[in-house]
Amino acid sequence: MISSNEETIQNIVNAIKSVLPDKEHIPLHEPYFGGKEWEYIKDCLDSGWVSSVGDYVNRFEQMLCDYTGSAYAVASVNGTAALHICLLLAGVQAGDEVLVPAVTFIATANAVSYCNAIPHFVDVEHRTLGLDPNKLYDYLQEIIEFRGSVCYNRFTRRPIRAVVPMHTFGHPVDLDRLQEICERYHLVMVEDAAESMGSLYKGQHTGTSGLVSSLSFNGNKTITTGGGGAILTSNKALAKRAKHMTTQAKIPHRWEFNHD
Repeated sequence: MISSNEETIQNIVNAIKSVLPDKEHIPLHEPYFGGKEWEYIKDCLDSGWVSSVGDYVNRFEQMLCDYTGSAYAVASVNGTAALHICLLLAGVQAGDEVLVPAVTFIATANAVSYCNAIPHFVDVEHRTLGLDPNKLYDYLQEIIEFRGSVCYNRFTRRPIRAVVPMHTFGHPVDLDRLQEICERYHLVMVEDAAESMGSLYKGQHTGTSGLVSSLSFNGNKTITTGGGGAILTSNKALAKRAKHMTTQAKIPHRWEFNHD
């Protein structure tokens, strides 16, 4: 017997198939290039600025700010690197636990591991396919103890420092409820908005609710730069530090190479 949820999902799939070309499988992503890509690539090559700086990088960062409403945007080599830096900016340290959704791409967990921290997987909800705030609240009630202002997992004895909601296929998580939980348990919200460029939550672009957030421009994302990612934040000091960290953390000097 087919459940009502399965029947609903099948109806959605059938509706999508009806407006797509006749294919055996529905592609998760299919990059499309039909504008001035060749012209812009040639212009970039002719300029000689083809790495981490230059007019195109500056323009891209400003356009991200204009589109998302974020005060600051910092381009990075890819979305995983952006999330890695976001976690460091949020104060994640070696040995900390970071709450991540059980349904996500491995990059979310990898970024946590790159901080020598531990991905702590929590449940997702059916409606958004993203982190379930209500189940998270009940779960934290069971496992949390406070030591001063820091929340600890009383079973592992490790601090739980941050929570990373990921907006699956662009469907925004319940950010209001999640923000309430973060405030109650003194957790930093770091949004993984890799898949949600163009998605709005109550009129506000995803990636602008947390302290910092990451975007991805991989080949399977809403827009692509081949690889590429970005960090969004409204905090000027964090934006400046993000730019410093994503460009090898070199202290400006005429001849010395000091990286802090």
